[in-house]
Amino acid sequence: MNLKHEQNKLFQLLEFTTGLVQLNFIFFITLLPVITIFPALYALTAVTRQWSVHQDYSVFRAYIRFFKEAMQSHFKFGILWTFILLFLLFDFLIIRHLETGQTFLFTSLSIVSLFFLAISVFLFPILSHYDLKKRDALKLALFSLVRYGYILLFSFLLLATLSVLTYQSPLYLLFGFSFVIFLTTKLYLHQLDRVMLES
Repeated sequence: MNLKHEQNKLFQLLEFTTGLVQLNFIFFITLLPVITIFPALYALTAVTRQWSVHQDYSVFRAYIRFFKEAMQSHFKFGILWTFILLFLLFDFLIIRHLETGQTFLFTSLSIVSLFFLAISVFLFPILSHYDLKKRDALKLALFSLVRYGYILLFSFLLLATLSVLTYQSPLYLLFGFSFVIFLTTKLYLHQLDRVMLES
């Protein structure tokens, strides 16, 4: 009985690990056009949310379904989000070539960019888990910055760790980013659902 239980646990672990590799692969493929950054991140988060909530480790069909969902249901919002992201990245490139005021502008832009990224950490799980208007989703993401700041720090710590590991060995990219998204999404939605049940 114990042996069968251990075999099932091992099979689930292998299925999960294989799923991470497959999810990472299709995610990076759909990132290539650049303008598909938003639907790619939405689909990545939605699939990991599906894993967490339903223990369903399917990848390709689920990813394509969620990718199309993002394109159809969140098209305008995704365009706006992508524009802000590219605008921030472009500004960083411009600042590098300035001769005066570089430190002040770089610091200001870094603060704005961190705020944008912090909001995004919570926004994607919210959009994939709840059927909310965009304004309500943004309000909930802002609320989460205050209420669940430790999850944000945890997410940034995981990403920093992944960056260091990837620098040492690019093999960590095979599953690393999707694993970070999975852990962050699972922890955040668990805390959020618990608070909503209590209220």
